[in-house]
This record gives sequence, C-alpha cells and structure tokens, in this order.
Amino acid sequence: MSSDLIALIIVLAFETPEIEHKTQQLDSRCGQKLSEAMSAVLRLTVTKCRASGIVVIFIACLMAVGLSVYFLAGRAYPTANSCSVSPKRPLPAFGAAPKIAQSVIRLPRTLLPRHYDVRLLPILEKGNFTVLGRVVIDLQCVEETDRIVLHSSDIKVDLKSVQVIEQGDMAKKMLSLESIDYETITEFLIIRLNTKHKVKLAKRTNYTLSMDFVGNLTDTSAGFFRSVYVEDGVERYMAVSQMEPTDARRVFPCFDEPNMKAIFTVTIGRHRDMTALSNMPLIDTTPIDGMQDFYWDHFAPTLLMSTYLVAFVVANFTKIEADVGNANWKFNIHVRTSAVSQAQYAKVIGPKTQAFYEDYFQMPFPLPKQDMIAIPSAFVGAMENWGLLTYGESVLLYDADVSSLDDRQTVVELVTHELAHQWFGNLVTMDWWSDLWLKEGFTSYIECLAAEHVDPSLERLEQFVTSSLHTVMRLDALESSHPISVLVNHPDEIGELFDDISYKKGAAITRMLANFIGAKSFRNGLTNYLRIHQYGNAVQDDLWNAFDKQAELDHVFLPTNVKTIMDTWTLKMGFPVVTVQRDYNSQNVTITQKRFLVRKSNSTTADPTVYLWWTPLTYTTDFRTIGSTWLAENQTSKNLTLEIEIRNDEWVIFNVNETGYYRVNYDARNWQLIAKQLMTNHTAISVINRAQIMNDALNLARAGLLNYEIPLNLTKYLEREDEFLPWEATLTALSYLDSMMQRTPGYGLLKNYVLKILSPLYESLGFINRSSDSHLTGKLRRKVVDSCCSMGHKDCITKATDSYHQWMSDPQNTTIVPAMLKRVVVCTAIRHGGEMEWDFAFKRFRDSNVASEKATLLSSLSCTQESWIIARMLEMCLSPTTGFRTQDALDVIKTLAGNPIGRFLTFNFMREKWLEMTKIFSSIHNLAHVFESVTKAFNTDMELKELSDFVGRNKELLVSAMTRSTQQSIDRVRSNLSWMKQNYRHVVNWLQKANTDATFQRST
Repeated sequence: MSSDLIALIIVLAFETPEIEHKTQQLDSRCGQKLSEAMSAVLRLTVTKCRASGIVVIFIACLMAVGLSVYFLAGRAYPTANSCSVSPKRPLPAFGAAPKIAQSVIRLPRTLLPRHYDVRLLPILEKGNFTVLGRVVIDLQCVEETDRIVLHSSDIKVDLKSVQVIEQGDMAKKMLSLESIDYETITEFLIIRLNTKHKVKLAKRTNYTLSMDFVGNLTDTSAGFFRSVYVEDGVERYMAVSQMEPTDARRVFPCFDEPNMKAIFTVTIGRHRDMTALSNMPLIDTTPIDGMQDFYWDHFAPTLLMSTYLVAFVVANFTKIEADVGNANWKFNIHVRTSAVSQAQYAKVIGPKTQAFYEDYFQMPFPLPKQDMIAIPSAFVGAMENWGLLTYGESVLLYDADVSSLDDRQTVVELVTHELAHQWFGNLVTMDWWSDLWLKEGFTSYIECLAAEHVDPSLERLEQFVTSSLHTVMRLDALESSHPISVLVNHPDEIGELFDDISYKKGAAITRMLANFIGAKSFRNGLTNYLRIHQYGNAVQDDLWNAFDKQAELDHVFLPTNVKTIMDTWTLKMGFPVVTVQRDYNSQNVTITQKRFLVRKSNSTTADPTVYLWWTPLTYTTDFRTIGSTWLAENQTSKNLTLEIEIRNDEWVIFNVNETGYYRVNYDARNWQLIAKQLMTNHTAISVINRAQIMNDALNLARAGLLNYEIPLNLTKYLEREDEFLPWEATLTALSYLDSMMQRTPGYGLLKNYVLKILSPLYESLGFINRSSDSHLTGKLRRKVVDSCCSMGHKDCITKATDSYHQWMSDPQNTTIVPAMLKRVVVCTAIRHGGEMEWDFAFKRFRDSNVASEKATLLSSLSCTQESWIIARMLEMCLSPTTGFRTQDALDVIKTLAGNPIGRFLTFNFMREKWLEMTKIFSSIHNLAHVFESVTKAFNTDMELKELSDFVGRNKELLVSAMTRSTQQSIDRVRSNLSWMKQNYRHVVNWLQKANTDATFQRST
C-alpha cells in the first residue's frame, strides 16, 4: 500500500478538516490500485475517540493478511464531506449570489467531450449511502484555452487526483495546473492551467481529464439516488439514476448539456447478491480486489448520446425475458421478485411497441438490448434512458385482479411514450432545453398511434381531445402561460418547462400538423428528419424543413411553408378563438380570430406580441363532406364563401373532429341550430365534435364570450348521450362551476341539476361492471358513478358504502369492489364514514403489494370530511417514517386541497410549513403543482389577498424558483373572482328555472 493511501486513512480517522484529502491518484492504468484504495476506505471504521488505535490495528492487519479483511457488522464508511477538500475560493451564499449573464450559464465550446469512462461504487448500507467514483474524459480542443470548464454539483472532487494529460502521437504529457475552483450558481468546476508557465490547451489536440470523487445516494429522486422498499417483510435498498434534465452533474463531473454528446463506458461496483444494469449490455464481470463478494460489472460502450440519458441501477431484482420473435435485440423487464406476475402485460406490449416504432419510423432500434425496470418507492413517472427505461411501479405493473382498466391504459401510455423517445429524443436530441417540446410534444402524440396498435381496445387516439387538448387549453388560456419554445438557462428554469405546455400543447399542435399535411407526409417527414440528424442534435427548424421537403414531394398544398405556419404556434403562447358569423341569405361567412383568454387584464395591452396564427380551418354540415381554408397570421378576419351547400336552417360546425388547436364560437342562430340537432338526433354530429361543442361552449361562457344560457341549454341533450367523450368534456367543464359554487347558497341548485341529467345514464349503465363493456363504457360508468356519489345520489352512496363494508368484513376478497370503481367506492365510504373506514383504507394502502392499488387508496384517503383526520394527514406528510413516504406526501397534499373541508386547512398548513416543505420536497416542479392545487379554487377577495401576501413574504423561497407557476396561480384566482362577479347570479337564475321545469324531472 502506498504512503499516500496510508496518509488518507490517517486523515479520515482523525477527521481533520484542514488537512487536504490525500487520495491515491488512480488512472486507467491502475485498476487494481483503484480497487485497493476503495476497499481500504470502505473497510475503515472511523470515530475520533478510537482513531489512533484503529489506524495501528488497521495497518497491522494489512501487514499480516494484506487485503483479506472483509466487512464487519456495524462498519462505517467515509461520508461525502469527509472525503473532500474545500474549494480554494469561498463559495458564495445562495441568497447572495449575483446575477449572471445568460451566456455565462452555458458551457464554453472550446472543448468537446468525446468519451467518458465512468466508474462508480455505490454503498447500499443503512446510515451511509456513499458513492465512490472516478471519471476519465477524452476531450477534443476546438479553440485554444487555458481552462477546462465542466459541470459538477453535490459531489466532492479530490482535487489532488485531478489530472490533464495531452495525448500525443509518441508520448503522453501531463500538464501542470494552477487552480481548481467551483462556481455555485453556474455549477461549474473550473480547472485552470498554469498560465505562469504558459500552459494552454491547443486547438485540434486531444486531451484526457481524470479525477476521483465522492458523492451520496440521496433520497431526492435526482442524480444517483437510493430507493427503499419492503420485500417479504425485509427492508431493502437499491440504487437508481435519474439524470434529466441537469442531474448527471450530481453523479459525476461532466459536460452536462444535451448537445455535448459523447460515448460512455460505464463500470459499476456491486455486491454479489445485487444486479447492475446500464444503458448497454454487460460484457464482463471482475472481482474487486480486496473486497470479498464484491464485483465490477463492465458494460459495453454506448452510442453517441447526451449525459441526461446515462443510466444505471443496482438492485436485487428478478429479470423477465420477453419474446421478441425475430428481432435483433433483446427485451427484458426487471421487477421485485414478489411483483413478477404484475409484469406480464408490460412484457407483451413492450417489445410489440418497439417493433411498431421500428416499422413506423422505418429505422431499426440501434441498441442490442432494451431493459425496462419498475422502481418501487422513490420513483415517480418514467424516464427514457437509452436502453434502460426506468418506471415507477404504478405506471409499469398491472394486476388484473386489483388494477383497473385505467391503470392498464396508464401502463400503455407510459411504455409507448418512453419507447418513442428511443428515436425521438435519444437518437435525435433537441439542441437545448428551450426545445424540450420537440421531444416531449411529438412523443406525446406518437404514443397514441402506438397505443392504437398494441392495444386498440383502449381507443387511446379517440381520447386525445379530452385527455390532452382540453386539459392544456385550460392552462394556455391564462395570460401567464408561456410559448412552447422558450429561452431557458438555469436548471430551475429548465425544470419549469416540464409542464402541460411542452407535453400536451406540443402533442396538440403535432396532431394538427399531421392532419393538415396528411398522415403519409407526416410519417415520411419524421423518418427523413431522424435519418439526417441521427446521433446528433436538432432545433425545431430542422423538423419543419423535413416536413416542407416531404410536403413538396407529395404535392401537399400549403398556403406557406411549414416553418412559417408552425412558428406562430411554438413562439407565441396561447391559442385563438375563431368566431363564425353566418349570412343566412347566402353561402358566405365572416371568420375572425383573436387570442382566447379566460380573463383579460390591463397588462395584456402592454404585451407587444401580435396574437394571430396561421390557423387551419375545416368545416362540415353533415360529416360526409368537409371543406377547408386558412386564416393567415396577418388576418384578424376573413370573408369566406363555403364550398359546401348549406340551407339557412342547417347548422355548420368548424374544426372537424377538433384537429385544430383553437376554440370556435358562432352567431346565436347557429348555436340554436346545433342545440336543436343535439336534442333531436345527437348522433348526426361526430362524438369528438359533440365533446368539442360542449367544452368550447362552457369555456366561452366562462371567458365572457358567450351567454351562459347557450351552453347550459346544450347540456339538456345529455340525458340522451351515452358516449364517454361528450360526458367527460362536459363534466370536466362543469367541475369549474362546482368549485366556484361549493360555498355558495346556489350550490344545491347545481347539484340537483347535474343529478337530473346524470340519473338516466346512471340507471341504464348500472353500478356494476359488465363483461360486455368496452373500455370507454367502463370509463363512462366510473365517471357517472363518481359524479352521482359525490353529488349525493342516494342509491349510489348506498351501493358504494355497502360494497366497502363488505370488503372490510372480507379484506382478502378482491372481487367485492370492482377495480374500475375502487376509488369511487373507497372515497364515498370514507366521505360518509369516520375513523374506522379511514383506518381500514390506510392499512390496505400500507399492506398492498400492487402500486396501482396503493395509488388508488392513497387518493381516496383524502375524501374524509373529518377535519381532525385531515389535520393528522397533513402532519403525516412531513413524517415519512411514521406517516406518508416523501414521494406520496405531495399527492396527499394536492388531493386534500381538492376537498372542500380540506382546502383551507391545507393552505394554512402550507403557509406555516412552507420552509420545511422546501427542504423535504426538493423538486421545484412538484412543489409548483402543490401550489396550484391548493389555490386553484380560491375565489374571494380575502383569498386573493392571503395568497398575494404569502407570495410576497416568501419571494426568495417561492418566487425565485417558481415565478411562472405562482403567477399562474394568482391569475387563476383573479379569473375566479371575475367569474363570481360576472356570472354567478346568471347561472343561479338559469338553474332555478331548469330545476322547476316540469319536462325535466329527476329520477333518483
């Protein structure tokens, strides 16, 4: 053992902070020494009171038996802080950090990484979750420089180990260094060469940068983190990575920007009882010298890719090999042993989806294997790491006995989405995060095409308008929305882009594009784009150019080029409302467009943007013949002679099947004609357009562009409606009225009316599922039963509570409560019950082995009407050891905020505990969702004042990182206030008349 290593051990034993860390400098030629140093450090037991004795005993053991000592019970490992030195320059305090120019946030392009050799040894020991690591980066100098600037955050680099070596033809030359500094704000690690000796990196010369470092497996679901779960009654740990968007720098020093692609060779250390996974296949396993039962797993080099896609997992899981037919790749699912049976659905649809994309994109999957792994506990959602897809258990696993059809749809959506990224995002990557939508928006639409292929019974494409388009329109109708493509720099700004605008609006305008250029041109244009830019980066103009060329080749008529059209949708926020005014004595109509806003404030006039769009218009009078035209970006209005013959007593409907991203308003007579058609034969209008009509009309009224009498009269036809989409669109829009009126005298009128129109469908569908039900029929029943029970339908409440109490008497019987109705049943029983009902659901939540069932039960717990239980739940959110796990707590807070009794308790709790919440819940993105949920139903002057005061008092903790989301919340409350003043009385008057209408009686 070297003298430097012994010095390191002495330093660690005494924990002397002022002495620099003396790590043995270990390069790629000294793999054995790396193992020796790591194993020696890992075996070290460190306490101050026994420091001297430990060192003597340790050295004596080395002299006697070399490196044969194995781990002892109660061993301690070095922590990240004990294996570090302070930067040479003091780090600035976070709050006092100066503003930095946007150009400084980005890495300089003087050096480009070509290859990384990453070696990590994560310690999965309770009490210490250290990661020991080493990185060797091959660099190409493209411009002379005297420094190397790369990213590093939350890891401690051993400064003595940092080496820069010039790669010459004959010999390697080590360069002398002047200083190594760290910039907190930019997260830059800056390595300066010795300028006194005129040392510089030369253009067109290759160099190697290497260093050792220590990090921690955190519990924050960012970087390289730990997940704890219980298997067969035993608490177990696993290590898993999540790099997107800017967390690779928390795992190893790197050039952490998407357009600085490189090849990665990964080596992971693990115990013999664990399995290591990475992006590429395992090629070799070697023992870690001096560490019995520990091994290095060596993985094949990756293809050229971005840092945010690098992935690794260390776990004790079971591998399930899927049947891939004649494919040139393998496909595996990795799960907890007790969850193997729940992975069978993913095992089928995974390879089927990947094969579909190979055919659709006309490009083979370029890797030799694909792994999908279900992460328990700490992981939410999914991540598209190339060749190693990571999922939360609730979105990958499916148990037909206890999971619902909605859960199955979720699995399909997430699997098809992440696999689409293997081409759209991984093979071709956005140049910078400003174009995040370029991968997320497109895959959010393409996933629907794949879902139609792998499980057509889900009718996923048909649901797009209600699940995506209508959802994002609610956000995009705010003044504080943002364009799809927006300039971002700081990691917090980047994190805010992962919202419905990037995903769902991106998907909506992609669907619109696919419709106006045609499915064939859309598909071939995508293929050309992928072939041209494979293994590289692209901006949105590259995609528009590919579509332009394909449209020209296919002779598709467009009024201008694709870039000009689509720039109006990606560079401007919001969307238009298209108003159609007919001349009933001719075929002529006047069409106008303007930005749709739920509330327009005085600040709108200060916005210099001209909110006009290239808008593709389609229209029909019978859904057999469809006309089309365009509104140009410079046109506020247009006179049009319809191509289709239309009588003055016939309706016309614009935006056929709602393929365009805009709302449509009509003159009063055309609205009346549409209403008459719906009342006499609603099936003459397509299902999607019935959903569009209801959603548009109710939201136009909400914005003050339509008298509420028109959309409320339209709802009367619903007693004859038996399709899911129109009901979903209507009930979602009516939920706004519900949230506004819950605390008003008029709420009883709203409940009575909604029950009137729901009751015929409730009686025809019944409470219990039928084997003949389609997927959408099952979703419709769940929606109707949920609404009826929540509105006080006596039969619904009785059936739900009876089912729940039967389940309480026979907890192991999974057939008593249908999976599709489980949330409705549990929520209703808890709402109308007490502590006993709540405790039963909580115990089932804690004991369940099925993540989707746990999620259902978790959301149902918040239905309680007992204020003391709500207060207890809120306290449990900050006590993960005795209450809710950290990753569940945010969901609990959000659902409690939707409880009329819990709304103010939750807001008061958030105000009192905000500082503590920011420390426990590190994700700014998730906290923004909590903030939105807690405040979205506020509609009084006092609530607006309390919200504004809270934001004002917490500017540093809140606004600096959540500027957009807090402003959106304030905008929503102001919009709610405006609605109450302008519309509440009109709605109440209409409801009073409707509830006394003798021709419209309730049957409950």
